[in-house]
Amino acid sequence: MNTRPEQAPSEQNGISGVFQNRNFRLLWSSQIFGQSAQNAILFVQTVMVEGLTRSSGLVGIMVVMYYLPAILFGLLSGIVIDRYRKKSILLFCSISRVFVVASFIFFHRYTAGAGLLTAVYALSFVLSTIGQLSDPAEAATVPLLVPANLLLTANSVFHLLFNVSQVIGILFLAPVSVKLAGVDGGFAVISLAYLITSVLIWFVSVDESQPERQSTENILPQLWEELKAGWGFIAGSRSVFIAICQHALVTMLTMILATLAPGFATRVLHMQPADAVYIFFSAGVGMLGVTLWTSQAGHRFRRESLVGVGFLITMVSFLGFAFITWSGENASGMAAAPPALVIMQVVFMALLLGIGMTLAVVPAQTIVQERTPHAIRGRVIAAQFIFINLVGLVPMLVISGLADLVGIPKVMLGLAVLTLASSLLSFRLRRTLQGA
Repeated sequence: MNTRPEQAPSEQNGISGVFQNRNFRLLWSSQIFGQSAQNAILFVQTVMVEGLTRSSGLVGIMVVMYYLPAILFGLLSGIVIDRYRKKSILLFCSISRVFVVASFIFFHRYTAGAGLLTAVYALSFVLSTIGQLSDPAEAATVPLLVPANLLLTANSVFHLLFNVSQVIGILFLAPVSVKLAGVDGGFAVISLAYLITSVLIWFVSVDESQPERQSTENILPQLWEELKAGWGFIAGSRSVFIAICQHALVTMLTMILATLAPGFATRVLHMQPADAVYIFFSAGVGMLGVTLWTSQAGHRFRRESLVGVGFLITMVSFLGFAFITWSGENASGMAAAPPALVIMQVVFMALLLGIGMTLAVVPAQTIVQERTPHAIRGRVIAAQFIFINLVGLVPMLVISGLADLVGIPKVMLGLAVLTLASSLLSFRLRRTLQGA
């Protein structure tokens, strides 16, 4: 029978508390390599397809193949996660990725033309399908490793890890390995990273019961009922549903900001898009600050309050960016380089953005984990992942196109209104739960 980890002493509520937990430390360390590799692989695949075809359209097909499994298999993965041991799933996924990534090297060396391109598309699809199992399984494993009073801290340091791994994978691991050893070298390094991930996961001890034999043999006859159970729980739990929507909102905002950043850099800061990255480093500082704060004091506050404050801070950041953008686009004769005052304003607003979005998304994820029964947690988290992917993509495309029609300042104002509404919803839900 599953047992929840015992409550940690109050003096161990900080980051030191979660990292004193050997199993959490191993899982977290494994994902330094696993998440960095996952972020690096798409870069290396893109370089490979671009070198083969010199076609942006064919590169786009590869990206579609990478995201398609989230729509096709996202819900089914939840059933698998609830019916099999989560450590076994994580281990299977990591070992499978070692061989799938190594297969890129084989096909690159021994095939050519349309055959090679087809192999790249197929392997990209397989890799993404594996990810539909591993990512929700990991999120469902964390509550099994840490006690309830450390779950917020655990999610906080994992959220920080995901952002750091993007930097490691996209800005360091992939480009450096490709530059030094070519595309095959890049795939070899990524395959090695997944091998290290597998070794670390092997030593993780997860206290979960062996699924009943009947539950692992009769999946197909009960498939529809299994799918309805996850979505039915979400629909019946207002706090979980709102938390999932808020998590999706943060993901959507992140995607929108990624599309608006080049225009903001060129039209407002009068910089090359790549150079503007260095100004936004303060967003990472804000994420780190929130991680440290939540690990020490976050458990003292209701989750809904933290989410509400996070969206309020995010709203202030969007208002600030709207003002900076409006001033920059309407300034006559602005110098080729942005003045120091503008840079300072952008750095401060980026700091607030990192603080606000992290303070919103980490408690939202914690609400989903805490308030979902273990028996259906995999299905609920898998539904959350597919909901985030579906909800975030279309608005991102629409709003990024809208920025060209009405301008970035108006879009920023609209996002500020959206985050304010989400903040008010969190505070209202908090009062409702308190009165219940």
